[in-house]
Amino acid sequence: MQPLTSIPNHLKNQPYLYRVELLDRFYGILDNQELVFVNPSLWEDPLENIIFNAKITKNGKAFINPIQNRMFAQCWSMDGDSYALWQIFTTKANDQGIVKRHMGVRITTHLDRLQQLSQANDGLFSFGLVDYMSKTRLDNYAKKPVVKDILKKTEPNIEHAKTLLVKRKNYAYEQEVRLINIDTDSSEGLQKIKRLRIDPRKFISSVRFDPQMDYETFQKHKQRLVSEYGFKRSQITRSTYLNENEYSIDVG
Repeated sequence: MQPLTSIPNHLKNQPYLYRVELLDRFYGILDNQELVFVNPSLWEDPLENIIFNAKITKNGKAFINPIQNRMFAQCWSMDGDSYALWQIFTTKANDQGIVKRHMGVRITTHLDRLQQLSQANDGLFSFGLVDYMSKTRLDNYAKKPVVKDILKKTEPNIEHAKTLLVKRKNYAYEQEVRLINIDTDSSEGLQKIKRLRIDPRKFISSVRFDPQMDYETFQKHKQRLVSEYGFKRSQITRSTYLNENEYSIDVG
C-alpha cells in the first residue's frame, strides 16, 4: 500500500493506527472477515471531500468526474485513547438506524499490516495523514492548477486519492489517517460502500472495549474473543477513562 504523505517519526517509532467501531459492527468485521470502506459522498462534513464536492465545470458545462464514484475510504487515528473519539464515533446510527451513544470497541492495526488490503483485494490502495487546513488554506488549495489537472483525469490515478487528505482545522484533534481504495473496474456501476477482505486475526493487533462498559460485560466479551475468535487475553483491554478518581492528596 502506497503512502501518500511522509510518515512522521513518532508514527514510525510507534506504527499503530486506531479506529473506534460500534460493538455490533466490530463483530461484523470478525464474522464477515471484511472492512467496510465508504464513498466520501457519505461523509457528513461537506468540506471533507472538498475537491469532488465542488461545482465542477468542463467546457462550460457541469461535469462529474467518474472517479468520484470509484473512491472509497476508511478513517483511522494516531490517537490511541481519546475521550472525544469515543464519544463522537459511538454516537451515531447503528445498523438498525437508532441514533444514540452505543457501546464501542477500539481496534488497533500496524502500518505494516495495511499491505494485507492491497494483497487480498483489487484496485489502487494508498494511505496518508490528513492535513488540517484553515479556511484560507482550503480556499487556496481548491484553486491550485495541480487540482485542476487531477480533475481532468478520468482514469483511476493515485493522485485522486490525495484530494481526500484535506480537512478543516477544527477537526485536528482526530489525528486522522485515511486508508483509500480506488476501484479500477468501472463495470461495477455506482456504489456507496466497498467491502474489502481481511484476516481479522492478522490485521487487528489489539482490542479495547468501551469505557462505559461494566466490568462483568467486558469479561464476557473478552472470553468470547478468546474462545470463538482466537485472540490472546493480553490483546484485550477496556478503556480506563471513566475509572473512579483514586488520587489522595495530603495538604498537611
